[in-house]
Amino acid sequence: MAARLPLTAIATATALALLAGGCKDRKRTRGAVRVVVDAPGAPIDAGVPDLGFVRGDVVIDQLREGRHQPARLDPATRSWVLVGDGVGDLYATGHRLGDGLLAIATAGAHEDDHQEQLAIVTGARVARFGPTAKQVRNPSAAGGAVVFASDLASYSDLYAITPTAPPRRLTDDAAGNFEPALAPDGARVAFASSRDGNAELYVQPVAGGAARRLTDASRDDWNPAWSPDGAQLAFLSDRTGSDRVHLIAVAGGEARRLSSEPGTTAMEEQPAWSPDGRAVAFVRMGGGRAAITIVEVATGATRTLTPDGDADRGFAWSPDGQAMIVARRAAGGAATVVLVRVADGAVIDRWPGDPAYLRWIAP
Repeated sequence: MAARLPLTAIATATALALLAGGCKDRKRTRGAVRVVVDAPGAPIDAGVPDLGFVRGDVVIDQLREGRHQPARLDPATRSWVLVGDGVGDLYATGHRLGDGLLAIATAGAHEDDHQEQLAIVTGARVARFGPTAKQVRNPSAAGGAVVFASDLASYSDLYAITPTAPPRRLTDDAAGNFEPALAPDGARVAFASSRDGNAELYVQPVAGGAARRLTDASRDDWNPAWSPDGAQLAFLSDRTGSDRVHLIAVAGGEARRLSSEPGTTAMEEQPAWSPDGRAVAFVRMGGGRAAITIVEVATGATRTLTPDGDADRGFAWSPDGQAMIVARRAAGGAATVVLVRVADGAVIDRWPGDPAYLRWIAP
């Protein structure tokens, strides 16, 4: 089964595949955009209060001298500072490993010599580790270990690895296994697999043991995301005719749609739990716009964070859930990165640019 392209809008095929692969047949590159090429510098607005409240690492992609490089927000200067060694393309994953940021490092400009490898980025230092393959995708880290999908010895299977130990193969299926997501405790991995026909979700112990099928629908399920307490998964499914966010208890049971928005023309993308587990945010595509929607899990209360006329393509929660970093295109067409207060949608700060991805990684 062909790999599903990611639902985040990314400008290059390499970035698309690296940052969010999958196993759904229908390939889409909705709203592909130019990656930011602006040099790091001062924000647009000069009178914004300092960003001393920012904790962890806020990271975006920058295209510099033809290479994708992560850039980290320096709260003291309110500017973006490149990280990494500038050798090849480097993609931050949104996970921390040891004292550095987990990334995917690539080499080779053409398909025949293209290679990918895991790396730990600490400032300008890039410590590559693990096997090289044409695909080293969707790494998920917890408890000092990483699980990733790769074509190392098959179409796409899952491997577990630490920086000091060789990879250990977790799956072996000709149809492919994709999008691993480690539970918060690192003991289980959720993933999508087309082993039984269409794409379904499975959960498997990382230490060893059989995978347990979690969903069973006539359409496709993919993109699992664990709740902070490890009890539920948010995921995407087209079982109702359009890509929508669903929830399911990891212990088992029926899946349910998160939002109650009617119709089949809109699509929902990029589900992400709030750090307290009370809400799930996602990007809703429909009616000619893309908007961040936040739904309270217990009540279903729904609100839109994106102002009318603007379009938000991607986001990341702050570790305390009080803010988001957002890729926004204003009604006038200007592409910006904005720091937004979740409570009321107020813009705290903004910078010019059109990044391929945004990460806010807890300290």
